[in-house]
Amino acid sequence: MKSILLHFGRILIFIISVTSMLHRPFPGNLMKVASDGESNIDLSLKMAFSNAPVAYGGPVMQDQFSTLHGFGEVMGSKKVCPGVFVGGSSQLMHEVRRNNLHPTEVLFVKGHAAWVPGQLVREIEKGVWYVAAASSDLILRYAGAPVSKEDNASDLWADVLSCMGEKFVNIATAHSGRGDERMLP
Repeated sequence: MKSILLHFGRILIFIISVTSMLHRPFPGNLMKVASDGESNIDLSLKMAFSNAPVAYGGPVMQDQFSTLHGFGEVMGSKKVCPGVFVGGSSQLMHEVRRNNLHPTEVLFVKGHAAWVPGQLVREIEKGVWYVAAASSDLILRYAGAPVSKEDNASDLWADVLSCMGEKFVNIATAHSGRGDERMLP
């Protein structure tokens, strides 16, 4: 099972493999974010997904973009948990052009996070991170996943903590209200 990690500094990380993707939305869309500096995205992909949301993935390989989506398994993608796939941007571009997928239903992630062997385990043991189960509605929140009236739509960090129950609800309540567009790099 894939996990979401929650940091005391209001950071969410979706663990996919040895590397991870942080979830902090960038202001603006793919066209704006990918045009501000170097990127691995070609112009045709930028045009097809010009209005797609972008999240900050971490400080490693800032010129690289990954895609998270719930469209399904397409060529070049990999299922990482039920309802969530990573990769396949070229095939997704064809689906956008065929009007089978709206561009804003794909979350582009700029960069990624990485740790030296054992570092993340040590940090979890010290209580720096809280571990939560991953679900598509939380992971794909910025890519148009449905949000109910009970959800804290503007603060994913607090919403995930609240879903964890008990003492985590108190932590979420004490620190909520700051929204997801915080502490951008």
